[in-house]
Amino acid sequence: MAHAPKFDVTTDAGQAIVNLFNGIKTHVEDGSGGWNGGDVVDALNDWFAALGIDVDGPLIDTPAE
Repeated sequence: MAHAPKFDVTTDAGQAIVNLFNGIKTHVEDGSGGWNGGDVVDALNDWFAALGIDVDGPLIDTPAE
């Protein structure tokens, strides 16, 4: 199955998503294609930290629409 992202992979946000996915595929996925849940959580925590998000902090306020 070919990828069909529902986001713009050329934006900074899109690149962050792609980097997370590729990192999990490269560093977490095992030989049978499985993803260890604990390793995925670690990868998400690292990803959030790289984006400047404190996973132990409060919710992030977003602008009202």
